Amino acid sequence: MGVARSRSTSRLTFAATVAVLLAAPLAMAGAGSASQPEPPTSSWQRSLLDRYCVTCHNDRVRAGELVLEDLDVLSVHEAPATWETVVRKLRAGAMPPPARLRPDPETYGRFVSWLELELDRVAAVSPNPGRTEAFHRLNRTEYHNAVRDLLDVEVDVTELLPADGGSYGFDNIAGVLGISPTLLERYLGAARKISRIALGRPPPSAATETFRVANDLSQDDWVDGMPFGTRGGATFQYNFPQDGEYVVRVFLARNAGGSLAIFDAPHTLEVSLDDEVVQSYT
Repeated sequence: MGVARSRSTSRLTFAATVAVLLAAPLAMAGAGSASQPEPPTSSWQRSLLDRYCVTCHNDRVRAGELVLEDLDVLSVHEAPATWETVVRKLRAGAMPPPARLRPDPETYGRFVSWLELELDRVAAVSPNPGRTEAFHRLNRTEYHNAVRDLLDVEVDVTELLPADGGSYGFDNIAGVLGISPTLLERYLGAARKISRIALGRPPPSAATETFRVANDLSQDDWVDGMPFGTRGGATFQYNFPQDGEYVVRVFLARNAGGSLAIFDAPHTLEVSLDDEVVQSYT
């Protein structure tokens, strides 16, 4: 009997030991499970979209072909164009529609501001370089329209500018609207001509004006307006219209037979401009 109890006690002790050993890993596993972080809850941005936006912008309704149901609002970099559209709609007050449930103004403004900041942050990380063409000109049609709209002048630019090149059937693509020194001269020449037309000022041309000395003006005495110590002559007022080279010719009076008067002594003829002698003849 004693031996039997001893074996029974040994079995119990062994079973208890095994139970403790088995329980320890289970306890450790339970402790490990308790230390793992719980899955994150939905963001306030996602909750706002689900409550006010997804009703219309889901895979089934697709209002305005805008689907927000599956987009991750915390990862705007995955669909920046779509979120830009959302910002424009929100800033215009078009979403949600007036008949739908809308958030309070404070929450509305908070979400739009947050979304704009996120888009700006994403854009700063990878900025859009935009068009890579350095400089391009207006084509002939655009140039004609600009002149018409700005100056109210109709000009046939086909006579002033060469024909434009094309690419894929278009003549207004920046890649083919380069400008060379020769072409720049053509555009500058066209601008000069168009500006004269717009201002109503004709191009400069050679013109002649004749001033005649009165027949009854005595040439034997000093004439009022002439330098002291001179005899005869005449003064003329003339406004030069613009800078340039002017030619002055002096013709002596002749008698009825076409002959010049004969003098016994030499005479000096002076031509003055603003009281300064510019030429003299003897």
